[in-house]
Amino acid sequence: MPPSPPSVGALSPDDRKWLHDKYERMAAEESQLSANRTSYFAAIGTVLVTGLLVALASLFTNPFLFAAVMTFLAALGILISVNWIVLLHRTNDAQKLWREAAARLEVLDPPVEGQLMAPVTLRSGEELSVDLLRPYAVHTARFSRSTSISWMDRIDPSTLTESLPLAFLVLWVLSPVVVWGWYFLGR
Repeated sequence: MPPSPPSVGALSPDDRKWLHDKYERMAAEESQLSANRTSYFAAIGTVLVTGLLVALASLFTNPFLFAAVMTFLAALGILISVNWIVLLHRTNDAQKLWREAAARLEVLDPPVEGQLMAPVTLRSGEELSVDLLRPYAVHTARFSRSTSISWMDRIDPSTLTESLPLAFLVLWVLSPVVVWGWYFLGR
């Protein structure tokens, strides 16, 4: 039988602070990875959309060639969009995991002893008293449904970033359907 892990209380203050900082760094790394992937895949998607427009302008007089090129571009777009969705979703989930781990550590045994209470003014003008030594608890209190914050501040940025690859996926799935429908029915 494996030995039981030590309780959080068995960690020294320096160990708790190190662990909390480690979770923060890992969440920051995932955030950076998410931003880099979004930039990379958005650039590829933009090049494919440009190819779609060039094909439309150049090949529209040859319907079969136009439909074939569009189908090829759509297949690449679908492949890129699916990869982008999966990688971005995985990265966003990892970021949430590390943030939640840091928040749980703050609740169980804070990395810094004591309290540093201070008022923070929300965008709505409401004042919220928070413990500045617990950044993840501050974040939770700040975005709590019980506080008076704007609806835009309640939008989860990681979910919002996942909407762009979904939009590209829809574009790439619909484009060959429309083009082949036009080729067989509308010409």
